[in-house]
Amino acid sequence: MIRLEHVSKRFETGKQTVEAVKDVSLHIEKGTIAGIIGFSGAGKSTLARCVNLLERPTEGTVTIGGEELMALDQKQLREKRKKIGMIFQHFNLFASRTVYGNVAYPLKGRSRQEIDQKVRSLLELVGLSDKADAYPSQLSGGQKQRVAIARALANDPEVLLSDEATSALDPETTRSILRLLKEVNRTLGITIVVITHEMQVIKQICDRVYVMEGGSVVESGNVFQVFSTPRQAITKKFVESTSNLSRIHELLEDPSRPIRLKDGEYLLRLDYLEGSTSEALISSISRRFELDVNILLGSVELIDGKPLGGLVVIAGGGHDKITGAADYLSERNVLVEVISHG
Repeated sequence: MIRLEHVSKRFETGKQTVEAVKDVSLHIEKGTIAGIIGFSGAGKSTLARCVNLLERPTEGTVTIGGEELMALDQKQLREKRKKIGMIFQHFNLFASRTVYGNVAYPLKGRSRQEIDQKVRSLLELVGLSDKADAYPSQLSGGQKQRVAIARALANDPEVLLSDEATSALDPETTRSILRLLKEVNRTLGITIVVITHEMQVIKQICDRVYVMEGGSVVESGNVFQVFSTPRQAITKKFVESTSNLSRIHELLEDPSRPIRLKDGEYLLRLDYLEGSTSEALISSISRRFELDVNILLGSVELIDGKPLGGLVVIAGGGHDKITGAADYLSERNVLVEVISHG
């Protein structure tokens, strides 16, 4: 559905050249939800604007639905953009128009009956049928974003771009908006591209993720793959930001609650990969290798329908027994990291 080939975007600012996007190639399949993640300045929003040519790439090609956008004239491009919806962090609603008027705005030129039928069906889809006559100032942040989503869907787009659409929302509202986007994808079959700096957003709704740093895509893959075995330092930082297990480093550095290990004790992090979370591995190694295992932290969750998680434990019993237990766990798809030892 979306194919970018060797896309670069440079901005000339006086005597300085800023390369916001550097030689990015990616292919997003029809009907999927893809996430593009990066910290501020990584180039992700510029890349999103290259998808609908709001920013025209300096180099490369952009193809959507088999049509190469760079080859279109302005009239053809305007028509194509009607099939590329976009929602933003700050909603971009018309303050002087009602909810109904905001959703109806892209439908100018159609019959009154057609507009009314379309607007009311979209408001029902986003759960705002009772807010048709309200103004944006009377809505919560989540409701405003639902209006923005309804407006973006007015022209039956093939692609929906979400540029930091949940960044200004509280966690519970964010989850409700992400559930709505997932439902839009499921029921309408729209290809969605989510631009974000929050790995939790990627984890909740995306099928595939592209990690950007310094204008380049440095890592990509299906979400479970990237979460379970991140390769790049930037990806590991994003993954750690969503894991309760990373708190072990805070505990180690907290002098008021020191973690003291006795001789023969090891502080271990166990990362469970697919297929290992359903086994009673802690009980097994405790009995098989005669270990005392104290669980300090734990986190297990579903990503793309697959279990992923881990534990931080103190294991006592001596070097040889713990080495044997580590080998046993590794054979069962558990990554074992020694954080510290007595």
